[in-house]
Amino acid sequence: MKLITLTQPRFELQTLSACCAPEDRILLRQDAVYLCLQADLSLPVPVMALASDVNWRQITPLAQVELIDDARWVALSAQAKQNLLWN
Repeated sequence: MKLITLTQPRFELQTLSACCAPEDRILLRQDAVYLCLQADLSLPVPVMALASDVNWRQITPLAQVELIDDARWVALSAQAKQNLLWN
């Protein structure tokens, strides 16, 4: 499993999708959590967002985005075979 972390709301969907396998996960952090507001957010794997970043920006994410805390983020990072930071 790869954990792909997005920190900016801009990304190339085709390029990102080509890097993803079905077991991978995408984590939205920092300003990338604004993607939680997009009704047409279509990513090829499950999407999570760091709850502290969402709360700090006072946004309400769409239902398909799972909010996780720092402990879960650390556990996912430890579980992942690769951790990729996508800027």
